[in-house]
Amino acid sequence: MINKTLHNLFGFAAKEKAKKVVISGSESGLAFNCHLPDGEEAIFNIPKNLEVDLATNLRRLLEIAPGELASGKYCKLSDKNYHLNFRLSIVPDKFGEKIIINIIDEKKDAMTLNKLGLQKEDLTTLKTQINNKTGLVIISSPEMQGRSSTLNSLLTEINKEDKNIYFINDVPENQLSGINYVSNDLNNWATILKQNSDIIVLDVKNSENHLTEAINAAATGRLVIITLEAINGFEALYKILNNSLPLKLKLDSLKMITGQALIDLKRPKNKNGKVSKNKRKKIGIFEVLIINKKIKNFILDNQENLRTETFWNNLLQIFKENEYKPLTQDAQQKKRNGLI
Repeated sequence: MINKTLHNLFGFAAKEKAKKVVISGSESGLAFNCHLPDGEEAIFNIPKNLEVDLATNLRRLLEIAPGELASGKYCKLSDKNYHLNFRLSIVPDKFGEKIIINIIDEKKDAMTLNKLGLQKEDLTTLKTQINNKTGLVIISSPEMQGRSSTLNSLLTEINKEDKNIYFINDVPENQLSGINYVSNDLNNWATILKQNSDIIVLDVKNSENHLTEAINAAATGRLVIITLEAINGFEALYKILNNSLPLKLKLDSLKMITGQALIDLKRPKNKNGKVSKNKRKKIGIFEVLIINKKIKNFILDNQENLRTETFWNNLLQIFKENEYKPLTQDAQQKKRNGLI
């Protein structure tokens, strides 16, 4: 009875193309809230006699231990009538816990680099760097600010027949033909390095813990592209410089860092004065840090001051002399262009 109820609820979510499902408690009981396209919602109240067993069976169905919390965990669920891939979060709530299921649209195509929102000069720089054969490229942003989308766009750009690409990822979504997808397992690094791999791509939640593997892989003469959670490009650089590997080895490998965030896109009004229903609601703002010889020499010559404010102020000035533009400047330019 319980599993049938769960499968009926998830079957409804799949049939109606729900974007998100939230299961939460309230004074009146447990509710199953489906967020549908165009802002509509469908709410199902769970009978009192099923509440506890439903929560327990849901955890069993998704292979989640009792009491385990989750943040963006990849899960999949299917039966004869539906198949769902989703990101699962379980967070404490006033009435116990809240389960948030963000459903992955499998048919969603990766956005091309030209449509991400990069300024022309930054787009040219990025394309130039990812078409090089070696080095470490970092794609950074705060959580849920588009770095995985940017990475998928890069992957589409570099996916050529003559390139042997390995993609380490928690989630097998948006798979491209011709790319070797492997699970997030540290043992896979050694295996990949034994193969004739040209490019290694890493997009996992704990990618900061994989910096050592990524840097070592880049030092072997491969192109390595990874995502990293950071407020901006400078925080990403700070995390890299504080990695335990020798500083020169890190700097020899590091080629470029991008920082980004998402911002609401200005949606024009139609002839009737109503806001356009353009599906795209946000656009990226970007910054690009090129790690050139001057930057590397400054860091090496001043490494004893890495944790001082003076060091970072001076480093920022050198980046600006090399045409670096912060996220705020990109946002201002998009505002002048009428995009936001």
